[in-house]
Amino acid sequence: MSKRAQTTGAPKRRRRRQSTADGSPASIQQGAEYRSRAEQEAILQRRVIRGSIIAAIALALLVVGAFVVEQLIIPSQTVAQVNGEPISVDEFRQAYLFERNRLLLQLNQVESAGFDLQQLAQQEPYRTWINEANVPDQLGLRVINDLVDERLLAAEAAARGIAVDDADIQNAVEDYFGFDPTAVAQIGMEPSATPEPSITPTPFVSPTPTATSQPTATPDPDATAAPTGTPTITPQPTVVDPTQTADEVRESFEQNQSDYRAYFDRAGVNSETYDQFFAQNALENRLAEALLPDDTPLIYADVRHILVEDEATALAALEALNAGESFAALASAISTDSGSGRRGGELGESFIGNYVRPFREAIANAEIGALVGPVESEFGFHILQVRHKEERTGADQDSQRERARQSELNDLQEQLREDNSDSIEIYDSWLDYMPSA
Repeated sequence: MSKRAQTTGAPKRRRRRQSTADGSPASIQQGAEYRSRAEQEAILQRRVIRGSIIAAIALALLVVGAFVVEQLIIPSQTVAQVNGEPISVDEFRQAYLFERNRLLLQLNQVESAGFDLQQLAQQEPYRTWINEANVPDQLGLRVINDLVDERLLAAEAAARGIAVDDADIQNAVEDYFGFDPTAVAQIGMEPSATPEPSITPTPFVSPTPTATSQPTATPDPDATAAPTGTPTITPQPTVVDPTQTADEVRESFEQNQSDYRAYFDRAGVNSETYDQFFAQNALENRLAEALLPDDTPLIYADVRHILVEDEATALAALEALNAGESFAALASAISTDSGSGRRGGELGESFIGNYVRPFREAIANAEIGALVGPVESEFGFHILQVRHKEERTGADQDSQRERARQSELNDLQEQLREDNSDSIEIYDSWLDYMPSA
């Protein structure tokens, strides 16, 4: 049968168009051709909005993340440890801000008083102040070492059963601002008589040349030197005008204190750091008083010495003195202390707390007239002779006692550093967390 014969003659079924709903690329493209312009713009707008929302969420996450890192994670990082107790970035930053602004305030006060800072930069402690104000890393190193020392002193005070209360802290505040409540209370009253100091002389003994060999310390080349002798910076003292009443002086003190706190508030120093400064001062005052009680006599001595650079020269000088060489002549000839050397080595009578620790300890333990040495100090090697020595007590020794207490506290601080050297860790990362000037 032919093809024509096989047809039924019925109408043929029309071929269906491919649906655009099957999701194939071809169908989507074909469907898009039939969308209106409004539909296409609506789709595009939805895509833009969706992209904007995603970008905003991502940006918000970045901002929140940066905030968490800067405000929570970094401040809690550790820059040093003392006996396992951490010193955080936040504590370091706050202490740095406090010390830097304290320095700047002090230098401004000095300059306002008419002094030339360039001239003062040639002498201490102004040289140190100016250097620390101009070199952030130098100040930062001092601050982090101060924080370490505070931890050590606080632990030592606790071990001795020493604690401070609000009255101790108030006393520290008054001392810092130069306010004497006892003196203020006596304004308008008749002054009372000052008792005479009690002096217990030690009789002079004829010189007996005896050589006493003192052991010398061997410095540790691996030890990290800690800055010592940090200058004490104070605000302007509370000035007492003779015409002011006691109440007016107290008001002046309160205003001075309020202005001082406001200054640090503006600098970004928090209240905890500000208050801790005075609490630490109070603790160190109590510790210093324990090291040198009020009833401890102070030693004054008439001393002469010969200072040389090395131990061998000191031993040779001691041998010459024992052989009868004139102390004055030898001091004039070889002493590297040109000031006393021109006077035959004479230092005169002085409170021994004015001398460095090894020297004053040698004086305290020396017999009158004995040749003592070699004694090693930071200046070299000494041969010394005590000509006269006496103990003094009394109210007129208060200023010297405070100096002696500070020396004792510095000595204790150095000893604690040495004893705890294996338990102190200062990380180089503190340099990365310096506050911006």
